[in-house]
Amino acid sequence: EQLCINYANEKLQQKFTQDIFRSVQTEYEFEGIELGEITYDDNTDVLDLVEGGMGLLALLNEECVRPKGSDKTFVFKAQAMNKDNPVWVRDAHWPATEFGVRHYAGRVTYNANGFVRRTWTR
Repeated sequence: EQLCINYANEKLQQKFTQDIFRSVQTEYEFEGIELGEITYDDNTDVLDLVEGGMGLLALLNEECVRPKGSDKTFVFKAQAMNKDNPVWVRDAHWPATEFGVRHYAGRVTYNANGFVRRTWTR
């Protein structure tokens, strides 16, 4: 559940950031006011990790339809797919079902115990 809440927050952050900066730039251009480049943090990499074609949600759905899908296998596959992703966190000393994500607001560690069962039953 916490992963879904944080995912929703990431989507809201992206929408807010895009809407605010885009609207300010458009307004300034319309009024002929010179505006330097606006830089802001982009959370696209986090959203791709969660919702991308082989993101966490897709991998979790895949585990739910496998006859012997498990939380450990979900984390193992997520690690294999994302080991080079800068927003993916996985410490070798963590339990097999733990992983982390560097969200826009900071790093969060998740324990995937029950992910497959809870997702499959909904």
